[in-house]
Amino acid sequence: MEENNLNNNDNLIYRKGGPLSKLSPLFFIFIALATVFFLYQIIGGSILYLLGADSEINSSNLTMIRIVMTFAQFMFILSPAILLAMLQENNIKETFRLKMPKIPVLVFAIIGILVIQPFLQVYLYYQNELIFSLPFGKEAINQLKELFDMMESMTNKLVEAKSLPEFILVVIVIAITPAICEEFLFRGLVFRNFEKIVPASKAIFFTGLLFALFHFHPFNIIPLTALGIFLTFIVYHSGSIYPAVICHFINNFISAFAVYWLGTESVGSDKMSGEEQVQFVLLGAVSFAVFTGSIILIKKYSIIKNEKANDVEVLNNIQGTNE
Repeated sequence: MEENNLNNNDNLIYRKGGPLSKLSPLFFIFIALATVFFLYQIIGGSILYLLGADSEINSSNLTMIRIVMTFAQFMFILSPAILLAMLQENNIKETFRLKMPKIPVLVFAIIGILVIQPFLQVYLYYQNELIFSLPFGKEAINQLKELFDMMESMTNKLVEAKSLPEFILVVIVIAITPAICEEFLFRGLVFRNFEKIVPASKAIFFTGLLFALFHFHPFNIIPLTALGIFLTFIVYHSGSIYPAVICHFINNFISAFAVYWLGTESVGSDKMSGEEQVQFVLLGAVSFAVFTGSIILIKKYSIIKNEKANDVEVLNNIQGTNE
């Protein structure tokens, strides 16, 4: 009886909320993303400019840009997410799902993020082949291609490392920092608020879509959406944000390591021969099949399934007591 009272008190504290708890969840999501966008893109960009970093990334300002980017993500993405969560809810642990994940879900999530990489590469290859070969709108497509090439060039300069210490710095900037900051914002704050207004499946989709749109990468919008949906999916079924942080890190680390090991020249979408394309597509098909299997296994060991079973058991016990 005493334990039930304590649980009820915790729930009352959670429902009481903070100063922003009366805002609609959808409006709160808009405020959160607008705040982060302004702080990270405008304020963070201004700091880079004031420190002497212009649009040209070179060896003289590269380390400084990496350090400022890391600082900006923690200060202007993670910190606002935590602060806004505190202003909305009193229970930060619940908002961000700060608890140990269900281990089988974590294991299959890691397998999933590893095996999906070839399929995403296949998709990107043929997507770009299709877009850049369209017979109409060539001027607009070429402008987009120039934007894409510029973004890729800047990213390659940030990711490229000539020594192990520099690679470690790259991993901190490209893999560790986004994995923490972006997950707390999207899989924590944004997803929790979507759950309040739409069913779980829609909350997972919308969170993944906003995650992709927030990266402002027109050619990677579909792979980023797929990644965002998968990361939200594993948070929902594991009951913890940590699997998403780990998988986000692995996804970014693979890209950073590929550039470090192979170089930027080898990591691209060069034209492939017919035989190479057949092998490429087969690898992508196997990749997608194994990934689908991991999704099925994640759902099989989902914490949600156990919670529903527990709810049924509690309901049966209550009905038995009443009888």
